[in-house]
Amino acid sequence: MNRIRHLPPGVKDFLFEEARRRRQVERVLTALLEEKGFQEIITPTFEYGDVFLTAGREEELENGLPEKMYRFIDRNGQFLALRHDFTAQIARIAATRLQGLATPIRVFYSGKVFRAEAQHAGRSREKWQVGFEILGDDSLEADTRAICTLLDAFKALSLASVRISLGHIGFFHGILNSAPELSAEARKTIKYLVERKDVAGLKLFGSQVGLAPDLIETLAQIPSLHGDADILSRARAVTRDGAAHRAIEHLQRLWQNISRHPAADSVFIDLSEVEGMGYYTGIMIKAFAAGIGQEVGSGGRYDELVGRFGRSMPAVGFSFDVDFLVEARRNGNRS
Repeated sequence: MNRIRHLPPGVKDFLFEEARRRRQVERVLTALLEEKGFQEIITPTFEYGDVFLTAGREEELENGLPEKMYRFIDRNGQFLALRHDFTAQIARIAATRLQGLATPIRVFYSGKVFRAEAQHAGRSREKWQVGFEILGDDSLEADTRAICTLLDAFKALSLASVRISLGHIGFFHGILNSAPELSAEARKTIKYLVERKDVAGLKLFGSQVGLAPDLIETLAQIPSLHGDADILSRARAVTRDGAAHRAIEHLQRLWQNISRHPAADSVFIDLSEVEGMGYYTGIMIKAFAAGIGQEVGSGGRYDELVGRFGRSMPAVGFSFDVDFLVEARRNGNRS
């Protein structure tokens, strides 16, 4: 009887006013995206599980991504999965259905993703997202458009006290270029420690895996590399790697572009932003709202993902968490 009267952990019913608030956020976001020339794509709730496995890097597949997918076998013995990630589906569509279209292609989506989070984590297993992707454009202008679009979205939602962190995974990868012998598992651990700004943990782990002392010291500086554009000059000084320097130069030019936006003051640089879905190749973006313990949106550049489905196409995108945005508005975080 309890099973038919109660919901499993991690999912919720939304009644009346709760439903209205979520639909209102969805309508504001989708209307803005349509106004900016994005076209809607509706993806299936489930499809072949290999789509989501293909979208992950090896270390993600070994450490959590399959575990968080709701997987099942259909009556024909096919391996299927509930939608784990919209971007993976958009990449599949871009490679198989959008051939011949003039680029860039701007699309948006709205719906739920399903992730089998651990019960004790207190996280939702069903997330309502609205997001957008700019496909077929690897330019600085596309990155600029993506960031300005999300800034306009927060303005349309009348949200105040929103902060946007802007990083570039190329900086971190460039620094690790001097340690090609590091295993995927070790790199994942270093990412985890950098993201959590655990300097002592970084130094200890670096010694345990035999990293050179100068590399350990460089890694230990990354957690403090956050702030305004001036932090980029300091970041340049911590490494001589060419790829890391190119990432810094890209962020400098991007900062100049977005500085013209009225809400540019809400953007800050964070080079310790190194964790994501595993397919990011360039800028990485996270949005935070006052009173919300997790990001209310995230995204970035993923120039190699579509190619895993058979057609090379650069892309950048961002997804908003509808439930967290509703909570932020209810907390009085409105202008």
